[in-house]
Amino acid sequence: MFRAFLMISCCLIAATDAAATSKDDPYFRSDYKYESSLAAFYKVHKSAKYWTDARAACQYEGASLVVPETQAEINVLVQLINEQLKNDTTGIFVGIHDLFIEGTFMTINGEEIDDIFENWAAGEPNDVNDNEDCVLLHRNSKYYDINCKSKFPFICKKTLATLTANPMCETADKAYFPDAAGDKCYKLHLEPKTWSEAFTICHAEQSYLAIINNDVEAKLLKETLAKHPKDTLKGNFYKDGAYLGFHDQFTEGEFVTVFGQRLAETGYVEWSPGQPDNANKNENCGSIFRSGLLNDINCAYKLLYFCERDTGDANAVGLFSRFQENSPTVQ
Repeated sequence: MFRAFLMISCCLIAATDAAATSKDDPYFRSDYKYESSLAAFYKVHKSAKYWTDARAACQYEGASLVVPETQAEINVLVQLINEQLKNDTTGIFVGIHDLFIEGTFMTINGEEIDDIFENWAAGEPNDVNDNEDCVLLHRNSKYYDINCKSKFPFICKKTLATLTANPMCETADKAYFPDAAGDKCYKLHLEPKTWSEAFTICHAEQSYLAIINNDVEAKLLKETLAKHPKDTLKGNFYKDGAYLGFHDQFTEGEFVTVFGQRLAETGYVEWSPGQPDNANKNENCGSIFRSGLLNDINCAYKLLYFCERDTGDANAVGLFSRFQENSPTVQ
């Protein structure tokens, strides 16, 4: 039920967002606003985070922590701050830092801001207590260096020039691939993460850690894993499987999906022989072996993982199809 509610809610948000913009506007995600004058999409994250976590959150969404390039863009960002953040919010993190060389401020893309756009307040940067290596865009439109371990809201940005389209899976992310029926899409992430990290990234992609519902789905994920043999994967991590969207972190032995549905009700409960075994009394997250069978595993281990997204929103298909048709002018 919750899974269905999530899909309906996302579709309603996308439809509302599309209705509020011109039919000719490009489309990235339902939670991003397109600013035609800057040819870019923006999203205000109201929950304060550390600078490094803010950078990662934008990256997970397929965007970047905003780096203002002009005064016109500063004006748009300040307008977003004033419209969407509480009055007691000082400002937002931007994608500028001097973590590499003290006093040399660079963007997250490795460019010195001297070459792009400087906007310091009087007396800044001042590196108070020798511990201000990140940058805040204040409501007053000026930059201040600040401790990266402070928590602030932030804005993510996606430029039109970097936009891609995957109409079949109703996303800008081309790494998603559909099942045979075309009503679900999957992405195998090849950079290993813990279960909670994988959950966070799938959610950021407007998807969820995959849930297997039948033998056909299990076969598809098994075949996808087989395309990436263990000896081709670099790094020291567990390579015999991938995380899925189920766990027994609430009550030992009672496995449920990320939507709270009992695993026994999903349609696929094919455990590998001897599993689940809760080895060392510390295996509370779900995974799929390369055999296609299920396994419980330590949530702190780093594994590959599958994200899944439901499809079927005709409006979203149309938005991405329209972009794909017009995309030759956008590199």
